[in-house]
Amino acid sequence: MRLCWSSLVPSVLVVLGAFLVPPAAAQAPDTSDAALQTALTTIDSLRGAGDFKTALGRLQALRAEHPGRVDVLWRLVYTWTDLGQATDKKDARTAHYENALDVAKAGLAADSSSARAHLAMAVAQGRAALDAGTRERIQRSRAVKRHADRAIAIDSTLDGAYHTRGRWHREVEDLGFFKRAIVKTVYGGLPESSMDQAVQDFRRAIELDDRLFHHLELGKTYLQMDRSQAARRELQTVLDMPATEPFDPQYKEEARALLDDLD
Repeated sequence: MRLCWSSLVPSVLVVLGAFLVPPAAAQAPDTSDAALQTALTTIDSLRGAGDFKTALGRLQALRAEHPGRVDVLWRLVYTWTDLGQATDKKDARTAHYENALDVAKAGLAADSSSARAHLAMAVAQGRAALDAGTRERIQRSRAVKRHADRAIAIDSTLDGAYHTRGRWHREVEDLGFFKRAIVKTVYGGLPESSMDQAVQDFRRAIELDDRLFHHLELGKTYLQMDRSQAARRELQTVLDMPATEPFDPQYKEEARALLDDLD
């Protein structure tokens, strides 16, 4: 039987970190410049309302004024990925994710000690892998894990970093022993993964910020572990929580579909 190498790494493995930055005042801008802080707070509110295009324009203007400001750059990364997630057009999505990766590189160049810059790079690497070949996907998957780990090492309070790492662990485990063995033989393998670690990471993300999509991914992890009762509890929590972020309605639809499959 001829193996399809591109099928060895599922696309969901590299679709990480959707809307990882809470809107508005939930994460205060790391700046002492009052005018810039006000502008960034407004941009966070725009993203929280789903007005990604306006947020993008304002961030690009701020970047021109403050080219080395990492608090501008990591927001710009997430806004490009927001736009990529929001579009149905493949070419536009790919372009948005490529832009996100370029800005993520600039963010780390500006401040390699920034946890948010490392998290933004983890997200951008995952998105950039969507349309890549298998070898590139493997390389970018390693980068996702490396930068998520680094973000947590620098700042252990970033819920998005735990969410990203949790998804990485779950999806690598989903490859199974046979496919992971092939990846190791052909492409040099991936770091060690663990379903228990995925659960721990999602639980930690929820402890830090009780957000709808953390519960969704924890529920999906329990499903993969054949823990249907625990999965049902998390998926029902998704349905019970209010939709407060732009992609929450989509996450609720996914949770409902998964619950229906359990019934």
